[in-house]
Amino acid sequence: MDPRLAQLLQKVSLYGTLAKYYEHIDPQRHMYFYNKHFMYETQLVQLYWQLHRENPNL
Repeated sequence: MDPRLAQLLQKVSLYGTLAKYYEHIDPQRHMYFYNKHFMYETQLVQLYWQLHRENPNL
């Protein structure tokens, strides 16, 4: 696996978990972590498709 992909997967998971944790505890923190989650998720999808175009066997 491409190390950039692994790193983005880790960040997506971390910020998704934190966003979910704060969802009903602290709405402001929830939105902070959700925005980070969404940003890294978008980067992950873009990188995945870039790598897939370069190597369709992924």
